[in-house]
Formats: sequence, structure tokens, C-alpha cells
Amino acid sequence: MISNVLLHIVVMAVGFIFVLIGAVIGAKDVGEKKINLHKTIGVLGVLIFLLGFIGLLATGSLKPNLPHFYFAILSLIFAILTIIGGIAYTRAQIENKLPLRKSHRADAILTIMLVLITTFFGVIGLQFLSK
Repeated sequence: MISNVLLHIVVMAVGFIFVLIGAVIGAKDVGEKKINLHKTIGVLGVLIFLLGFIGLLATGSLKPNLPHFYFAILSLIFAILTIIGGIAYTRAQIENKLPLRKSHRADAILTIMLVLITTFFGVIGLQFLSK
């Protein structure tokens, strides 16, 4: 079980790094020159998050009674909403782009905040796991 948790930590850290890199690229991109890179790295980050979640689910190491679990579910939901908002933004007519961009950015910021809260509760949960 400890090895499953350690692998989960590594996979989630890699996913978070991808999401952060994607967010920085998106925030710094002027004129949508790097939008494909932003989309690719961001979606890869979320897929890596899902892989970390599915890995725990497959090994039976999931603890749905901890706050970490519930914040993780919220984080995944908002990460997926962020992707959906980004897709809607890229397909929108020019007059609808600004509100969609604001919504996409708000979802992304909320996702990152939820991931940080999830990490905090995960660290606390590790303390109980080691006892």
C-alpha cells in the first residue's frame, strides 16, 4: 500500500507540473500563438491526474473517508470543466470569446487552488497512514 501511495504522489506531482506549465504558457501567450502547446500540455496534465486517481482505484488504495478524497474529486471536476471551457473558447465566435476566456481562466485558477488544498490534506493523510 505504501508503494501505491508513493507512486500516486509522484504521478500527481508530475500532473501538477504539467498543469502549471500549461497555465503559464496560456497566461503568457499573446495572440494565441502557442495555444496548441497550451492545450496539449494542459490536457496531458489532467490525464496524468486521472491516471493517478485510477491507479489508486485499481489497487484498492482509495480512502474515500478522508477530506483529501473529496477535494481530489472537486479538483478533477474543475480540471475537466477547465478543458471544456477551453474547447468552447477555441470554437466560439469572436463576440463570445471574452466571457469564455474569463470563465476558462477562473476555472483554471480554482482548479489550481483546489489541487493545492488537496495536496495539503494529502500530506495530513500521510501522517495517519504512517501510524
